[in-house]
Amino acid sequence: MDGMPDHSQSSSQRIVEAANAVFLKGGVMPISLADVAEIAGVSRSLIYSHFPTQHDLMNGVLQLHVPVIERVSELARRSQSAQDALLQSALAYFDAMLEDGPTLALAPNDSFLSGRVSEAFQTASMNCLHTLARSAKSIFNVSAREAVSSIVMLKSLPDEAALLAWNGQIEAEICRETLEDSFKRAIESMTYHDAVYPAG
Repeated sequence: MDGMPDHSQSSSQRIVEAANAVFLKGGVMPISLADVAEIAGVSRSLIYSHFPTQHDLMNGVLQLHVPVIERVSELARRSQSAQDALLQSALAYFDAMLEDGPTLALAPNDSFLSGRVSEAFQTASMNCLHTLARSAKSIFNVSAREAVSSIVMLKSLPDEAALLAWNGQIEAEICRETLEDSFKRAIESMTYHDAVYPAG
């Protein structure tokens, strides 16, 4: 995903990877199809033949990153403890965004895709969210709804760390160390739920 066309790939794959690169460079949608065509080494008409709308194209971009979401889910399922599941998942998610770019931190919530995110991406995201929420429910001793909310809130930590590192504002190693420390502290602070909200 370095922005250079790989002509051994299918044209649709080159287009999607080029669109990902263009999106990461600008950080906003809609993206320039002229730039996508140039990077992918294809015509704009070929882009439209594969992706009739920019919503289709950007959903193709999101689909590129579904394996990251699936790896995070799998890592959480295989972890020995619930706390380890959350921490290792956050670090793996951060590492993937640092390597491939923070598309997952930016694109799904862009207003351009509001109500138009593909069902396949939504399903992968929800499966991951529920897997992580099961760990959160057990750690924080909260309801299923509160567990989901806690994961949505905790997700902001690797998202923001990846954006800072990707943009060169903070060195990647420092971002990762700070993320790990912040994540541990966040989990620790959230385990005080029973003391703050006693049952009964």
